[in-house]
Amino acid sequence: MTDADTTASTVRDRVRSEHADFLDAVAAAGRVTAASWDGDHASSRSAVVDRFERVLRETGTLDAAPAVLATAVDAAGGSLRADPVPAPPYVAVTAEGVVLRATTDVGRVVVTVAPFAVARDPVQYVHRDLDADDPGLVDVAVHD
Repeated sequence: MTDADTTASTVRDRVRSEHADFLDAVAAAGRVTAASWDGDHASSRSAVVDRFERVLRETGTLDAAPAVLATAVDAAGGSLRADPVPAPPYVAVTAEGVVLRATTDVGRVVVTVAPFAVARDPVQYVHRDLDADDPGLVDVAVHD
C-alpha cells in the first residue's frame, strides 16, 4: 500500500465516522432522484444532475459539504488555502454524485460521494442503492 493509499484510507474513515449524516443525506437525495425516473435508469445526464442538485439544495445537504471537505483535508494532514464554499471549484454535483475537492499544501484531496454510476454503450445513469455504511459510497483520492 502506498502512502497516498494509506492517506486516502485515513481520510475515508474519518469522513465516514464524522459525517455519516452528510453521507446519509446524499444517499437519500440519490433515492429521491432515482424515484423520479420513469424506469430503473435515466438516459440523460440532466435527468440525474438537475434533480439531484435541487434535492441536495432543498435539504441543505450542499451547505454541509464544505465542513466535510475541511475534515477530509485535515485528515490528509493538510490545510485549506481558502474557506471552501458549497459551489465549484470546491463542491460539484455530477452524474455520479457529489465531488468535494481542494488543493492543499499536501496536494489535491478529492472526495466523491457517489450514489449513481454511469454505464456505457448505451449511456445510462444508474442508481446504486447505497447508504453511509456501504464503503462503496465514498471514494477518496489524494494526489501530490
